[in-house]
Amino acid sequence: MAAQAPRNQPQDAQNLYDSRASNYDNSWHHRFARHMVELAELRPGEHVLDLACGTGLVTYPASTAVGPTGNVVGIDISSGMLARAKAKRAAHESRNVAFYQHSITDLPALPELEGMVFDVIICASALVLLDDPSEALRLWTTYLKFGGRLITHSPHPASQISLIIFGRVGQVLGRPVPFYRVPFQTPEDLRVMVEEAGLSSVEVVLMSQKNIAGTDALEAYRGDPKHLRIENTYSIADAD
Repeated sequence: MAAQAPRNQPQDAQNLYDSRASNYDNSWHHRFARHMVELAELRPGEHVLDLACGTGLVTYPASTAVGPTGNVVGIDISSGMLARAKAKRAAHESRNVAFYQHSITDLPALPELEGMVFDVIICASALVLLDDPSEALRLWTTYLKFGGRLITHSPHPASQISLIIFGRVGQVLGRPVPFYRVPFQTPEDLRVMVEEAGLSSVEVVLMSQKNIAGTDALEAYRGDPKHLRIENTYSIADAD
């Protein structure tokens, strides 16, 4: 079997989220983003860097929290997601927000960030997608003021069993699944990685969230256009 060519993670991310941009907001992401902003405990006048900002679900609530004396810079690789984010600017009346299309793993190459440091850095959902989360964290801390705060997220392995299996089957078949990754086996793994990036006073918060509601999950998926349709279910016995 021929060796698999290395994947281009930023390009993979751009392709995926460009395709999801039109309906990304029609899901649970609003609730999750609000919770991330609450965890940040933003104060008026603070300067915030929103990494993998997507459609601005964190960016705009953060801009409201820091007020006109603060500002928020949102960075995302997806032009489609950023177009959605920028389209919301008028509705939010946010003059303290700037968006840039760029990879969050190569911030030094973005000239607009030169010399900038932030009170708070938020990366709501993207850490798990990166090829080298540890290196990314070390890079991000260089843009953090002394005493600043970094808020990020990673799914707990217990909530990702099916995705872990999917990813491992892809490896066996030689068809890698680039976005089904669980780099941290325990919350302690995440804590250690953050501390090794040079941060202290690390707090790991376990979150519980339901992505669908109702007594019949299958019907919920069938009737919800935001999700891929499940037309039937099969057991191992059906494969015999």
